[in-house]
Amino acid sequence: MKSLVEAAGTIGANVDDTQIERFRRYRELLNESGRRINLTAVKDPEAVVEQLFIRSFRIAVPAGGNVSTAEWFEGRRIIDIGSGAGIPGLPLKIILPGIEVTLLESNGKKCDFLRHVVSELGIQGVTVLNSRAEDAGRLKEHRESYDLVTARGVAKLPLLAEFTLPFLKLGGVAVLPKGHDPRAVQCEVDDASFAANELGAAPAIIQPVAHPGASPMDHIIYWLKVQPTKDRYPRRPGIPAKRPLSAD
Repeated sequence: MKSLVEAAGTIGANVDDTQIERFRRYRELLNESGRRINLTAVKDPEAVVEQLFIRSFRIAVPAGGNVSTAEWFEGRRIIDIGSGAGIPGLPLKIILPGIEVTLLESNGKKCDFLRHVVSELGIQGVTVLNSRAEDAGRLKEHRESYDLVTARGVAKLPLLAEFTLPFLKLGGVAVLPKGHDPRAVQCEVDDASFAANELGAAPAIIQPVAHPGASPMDHIIYWLKVQPTKDRYPRRPGIPAKRPLSAD
């Protein structure tokens, strides 16, 4: 786990023996439960550390400014949409214990797994929410109440806008990792520009991020929430996927 400690250090997080043990146990649980539930295609133990844990830390790479990552995240409330196996929400929580994390997942069996992990690892300040984003985004305790929202491998950006932006308070930010091809990412951002504006975000910032870790480069999309989300969003479950918001 030396590479994990070094990776956390690049974003200003100091990892102790307790945190390392949590990552070890988390990896074991992924392996054990992955035989029964389709949690992740990544099976090799070293790949789990590199591709799932360390790559999750990229969410916390500063997009600008002079405040260290660990300092900025202290006390922040974060929601991970379509969390699945807990990626990237749980790795961030382990290295940044001062954050509050909600893991939103619509699959009940995956939620059971997430609750088991949280219990086994003895982590406080994590909520597992079994719901669709369209439903949870209308709940008073979740709507416009988060500092940061993220989602990895869930959907294209026009759909992600409606899944993520309703959760952000004004001044909050959506941090969404995408692929390594800059042209494909730019095209996706352009396709989502109407939806992002309609849901209250400023124009997207795209930042190439190749660290920490040795995984291929990610392009991370940042949407700053500058206007309240209109009451009609998110639409009913299933509608955003069938009819993503567009100017057409």
